[in-house]
Amino acid sequence: MSHIAKLGTDARGNLTRIDNALANMQSRLKVVTDQLDNLYKQQEAAKSEIGKPFPQEQELKDKISRLTVLDAELNMGVGVSVPQEQPNTDVSNEERHSVLDNLKKPSQAGRDIKEKQGKHLEVR
Repeated sequence: MSHIAKLGTDARGNLTRIDNALANMQSRLKVVTDQLDNLYKQQEAAKSEIGKPFPQEQELKDKISRLTVLDAELNMGVGVSVPQEQPNTDVSNEERHSVLDNLKKPSQAGRDIKEKQGKHLEVR
């Protein structure tokens, strides 16, 4: 620790300032000791929290995999050149696939997700 006492030109005033700085050392030591004890308690609490399982871990994994699938579906056309002329085909509303419909469906777990994750690379 460092203790600051601003010194002036008067010798008596300098001694008084030094005495005051020395007198304040006990109170500063108590404050610093209390802070250190608090940090030790926080460290112990953090160590006990490390061993506990994350309650929403499975839900987080499911949502991350679902997000990966949806992101892949949204980015399907990115980077692919689309021909200028498209054939004129009439598709009924029932046959059309929509991203919004996929959002409403429950997520597919397992191999579909892993297959899609392997095909796409996220760039930030």
